[in-house]
Amino acid sequence: MLTNILSFFRDNNKLLLHSLLYTTTITLSALVISRYFKSRSWSKLKASPFYKPMEGKVCIITGANSGIGYETAKELAKLKATVVLGCRSMIRGQEALEKLKKEVQDGQIVLMELNLASFDSIKNFAKNVMKQYPKIHVLINNAGVSVPIKEKLTTKEGYEVHFGINHVGHFLLTNLLIERIQKSSTDMEQTKVVIVGSSLMDRGTIDFDNLNGEKGFVQKGHSNPAYCNSKLMNYYFGAELYLKYADKGVDVSVVCPGWCYTNLFRHANIKFYQKVMIFPIAMMYMRSANQGAQSVVHCAISPNQTKHFPPIFRDFAPYIPKHEYNDEVSKKLWDVTAKLTSIQ
Repeated sequence: MLTNILSFFRDNNKLLLHSLLYTTTITLSALVISRYFKSRSWSKLKASPFYKPMEGKVCIITGANSGIGYETAKELAKLKATVVLGCRSMIRGQEALEKLKKEVQDGQIVLMELNLASFDSIKNFAKNVMKQYPKIHVLINNAGVSVPIKEKLTTKEGYEVHFGINHVGHFLLTNLLIERIQKSSTDMEQTKVVIVGSSLMDRGTIDFDNLNGEKGFVQKGHSNPAYCNSKLMNYYFGAELYLKYADKGVDVSVVCPGWCYTNLFRHANIKFYQKVMIFPIAMMYMRSANQGAQSVVHCAISPNQTKHFPPIFRDFAPYIPKHEYNDEVSKKLWDVTAKLTSIQ
C-alpha cells in the first residue's frame, strides 16, 4: 500500500503542485478581499456628521509621540484643533512634533513634557496646560505600557507600572484638569474625556487586596495579566467619571481601538513559529495605528447621543464587553484611587 501511495505522488506531482498553487491563491484572495471590507469598517471617520473643523478647540493627548496617540494627534490637527502632545521623552516628542508639522503644515501643535509615572510631572503638566490654555475641550488618555511582569517595574511613587501609569497616572491627570474641562463646556456643546481602553479588559480582574501586585499575578496564556487588569480599571474609571460629570457638561467615553500594529507590545517575547501561526489572523484583524485612531477621534468629536452606559465604544458604535459592570467595584476603585492620589 505504501508503494502505491508513493507511486501516486511521483506520477502526479505536477497535479498536486497545481492544486496547491490553486488552493493557496484562492485562500490569499479570500483573505485580501475580507481584509479590504474589514478595513473599510475601521476607517469611517470622515463619514461622521461630526467630522468638522475644530478651530479654537484645545485637545490634549497623552502618549502622543507614537502609535495611536500620534495618529490621533494628526487627525485632530487636520481638523484645525490646537493639539497638545503630552510625552514622557522630550527627544521622541520633538521628533514626533517635527514629523507632524511636515504632515499637517498648518496644524497648531504644541509639545509638553508628561511622565505619567511621576506625580510631580503630572502636576507640573496640568499646571502648565492650565496656565497656557483658559479652556480645554478634549482630553484623550491614550498613553499606556505593557512590559513583562517579571521585570517588576514601578513608578516614582512605588506603584506597579501598569497600575501606576495606565490607571493611577491618568486618574490624577484627569482630576487635575476636570474642572477646567467642565467649565469649557457650553449649553450647546459638551467637552470630552476619552479613555483608550482595550477588549483585553475582559481578561482582567480587580482584586482590591492586590491592586499593586502585592500578591503577584497569575499568567493565563500570552496576555499580560497586569496590563489586562489596568484596562479593566480604565473601564471602571470611565464609567464612574461619566456618572459624575455627564450632567455637568462633560461627555466621557472609553474606546477600544482594536488590535493595532503599534510598539505597545514591543516587549512581548513572540517566537518565530508563533509569528507564522499568527500571520493569517493578523491579515484579517490587525489594524494600522491610523485605523485604530479613527475610533478614538470619533469618540473625541461625537456626543454619546444614545446615553450608552457603561460608555464604552468600538468600531464607531457602542460596545458590550463580556465583563459585567459592577457598581460597587466602580465606586470603590474610584475611592481607593482618589485616596492614593490625594484627590478630594
